[in-house]
Amino acid sequence: MIAKNLDNINLEEFPVVIFGSGPAGLTTALELEKKKIKCLVIEAGEEEYSQNSQQLYEGKIIGDNLSDLSSSRLRQLGGTSGHWGGQSKLMEPYDFNLWPIKAEELNIYANKACNIINIKNIFRKSSLNNYFDQIEFQYSTVRFAEKYKKHIKDSKNIYLVLNTQLSHFEGKNKLVDEAVCIFKNSTKKIKAKYFVLACGGIENSRILLWTREKSKKLVNENLPIGKYWMTHPWILGGIGAINKQKIVKKLNNEFINYEGPLHFASKKQLLDEKKILSAEIYMTAKEDEKLYKEIIRDILCVAPEYGKKISHNLFKKDLKCGNIFMSLEEPSNPNNRVALDLIEKDQFGIPKINLFYNMSKLTVNTAKIFLEEFSSLCRKDDLGRIAIKDNIYNLEGYENLGSFHHLGGTRMGINKFDSVINKDLKVHDINNLYVSGSSNFVTGGYTNPTLTIIQFAIRLAEKISERLQI
Repeated sequence: MIAKNLDNINLEEFPVVIFGSGPAGLTTALELEKKKIKCLVIEAGEEEYSQNSQQLYEGKIIGDNLSDLSSSRLRQLGGTSGHWGGQSKLMEPYDFNLWPIKAEELNIYANKACNIINIKNIFRKSSLNNYFDQIEFQYSTVRFAEKYKKHIKDSKNIYLVLNTQLSHFEGKNKLVDEAVCIFKNSTKKIKAKYFVLACGGIENSRILLWTREKSKKLVNENLPIGKYWMTHPWILGGIGAINKQKIVKKLNNEFINYEGPLHFASKKQLLDEKKILSAEIYMTAKEDEKLYKEIIRDILCVAPEYGKKISHNLFKKDLKCGNIFMSLEEPSNPNNRVALDLIEKDQFGIPKINLFYNMSKLTVNTAKIFLEEFSSLCRKDDLGRIAIKDNIYNLEGYENLGSFHHLGGTRMGINKFDSVINKDLKVHDINNLYVSGSSNFVTGGYTNPTLTIIQFAIRLAEKISERLQI
């Protein structure tokens, strides 16, 4: 069932209330439905995109430039899955070294997670050398609103309400008693056995911070809510030419063959030896022919023989020539944080967001070392040639082409002094409040977060189901 307000709903029917209808919230609702557990899903936005609703996501970025906060996330049914690129992959096992959960505990949910976004659970990897792998992504075309809207409308166990803003939680003695929600000018307090906050990588922190202000007996004042915020910088690392045929030969027919970009990622040995973070590069399948010619001209200047060689193969299918894009990991820094604005509030009286963010020198150094080592491999094995952008080579920084992945702020951990939730996504010292989504990430790796978010959301439904049966 989908409704536009909370009127005429018997709220006592729902043991679980989920806030947010993006991948995190809807996945948990769909999994609970399979277990015959009723849940109420509350979405702050409308069924479709609304500029008026979207303006409620406005906030200030203090520090280095990032994508605008009102355009890098969506306040509507299906959440930010409405404009995600669909690039999907499991996180690397080494990404979980600092988490209280290991990759193998999470990857038992990989098949289910892949089915939800209509992709294959196949993420092949082929070793180039001790530092690099050729890797494979799967690409999803799923938009959660499109795929699941009719299902929810017909469901007897999922009741989804639109246009309803969660303000904060109230409670004491380690329990949330009520969630305070706002529809237009009216306020409604909702009771449930379990609450799930799944409003996104910034809103989760915002709502918990506001809850701490409004209900001081509920939220531990020492929880680092909003801290350790991260993103995945997506940058142009350089330009170059890579001979696909020679890579196939080098990999002894273990080359991962498919139509699309060539992807190469760092191995743990590179991270450990060079003291850098994880990263991946890719070259698109098609580039502007004008760019091809500019790259060939530059290579002819510095490597005449190689330039002549690749100029003959310019338009052959086995030559990848063009921009080299990078997806980078950032360190988990407590100074990068989500905070409440002390003055400005939205129309519901909830403080707007100030996002404090500074680019990491370690991330810039990661980009440089990765590209240097990969360029060295290409020269040594005659696989191609790469030119690193000057600003990266000189460690001056990079131009962030997009920062749509909002990670951290309610990070997972064991110690409540440096984390907000435990490995089961339950908030420390609150027995019936869970937080789901990318705000829980301890480290970001280089991989897009959606598939991992869905894995955790499936696991969360399992944990809540177990508690309801006790």
